[in-house]
Amino acid sequence: MILAGELYMADLAEAGRRPVLVVSRESLNRGGYVVIVAFTTKRLEQRRKLANCVAFKSGEFGLTSDCVAQCETISSVPVDALDLHNGPIGRLDSATLRSVVGSIGYVIESSCEPE
Repeated sequence: MILAGELYMADLAEAGRRPVLVVSRESLNRGGYVVIVAFTTKRLEQRRKLANCVAFKSGEFGLTSDCVAQCETISSVPVDALDLHNGPIGRLDSATLRSVVGSIGYVIESSCEPE
């Protein structure tokens, strides 16, 4: 079962292997074909203070380096792009997931709240 807030390593054609953050709800993830993710980047200095990004520190949520979730780059990816064999590298706490959902809301000009 893939849950919102879980971080997985993903093999992405253009971006290579990198952590992605699942943002789609569990009921949608049950289909087993695609999940909605926010992409991460290590371009911290340029993005860490932007309203559409949420910064993570190395060691948080299973991440091995500082990065940001780019909430303007949510996209569907095939489930088979995720490293399900090794499972999630970590999971956001509820406050951080709330920040991510809020940043997605900023991008789409909506006040979003996780359930």
